[in-house]
Amino acid sequence: MLYQIIPLEMGSLVQRHIFKKQNKEIKCGTVWKLGSIITTTKPKFISQYEPQVGMRIGDIPGAEISKTYDGEKVIYFSETIDEDEQDELTDIFYGKSKKFSGEYAHVFQDLGWKALKENTYIFGEIEIKEINDEPQQYK
Repeated sequence: MLYQIIPLEMGSLVQRHIFKKQNKEIKCGTVWKLGSIITTTKPKFISQYEPQVGMRIGDIPGAEISKTYDGEKVIYFSETIDEDEQDELTDIFYGKSKKFSGEYAHVFQDLGWKALKENTYIFGEIEIKEINDEPQQYK
């Protein structure tokens, strides 16, 4: 038996990376408008689940992201990063840099940023369905 965990609000499935360098911090990743999580283990967390807090996907036994739709990349900077550096890091993140190419996480690390965390989260109201075959498709 498979279990599908579906967020009922758009934008409630996010992947986040945190990078740090001295007193500076970058938070970046992807917010998906729609998506779902599949697990073969019956979810038992629902009684402790707090929609406003959410939970890390890795804390759901056997959970994997099934499908995601309309992902939007987002990046945020600590106030200690000056505007010129923010512009350069933004270009790297969105793949628009003329000086650097490749996956932004690798480029950030090459520039001395330390990757602290990489996690995927679900938050907001959710629905859990038992399914026998392929996960529900969104249109």
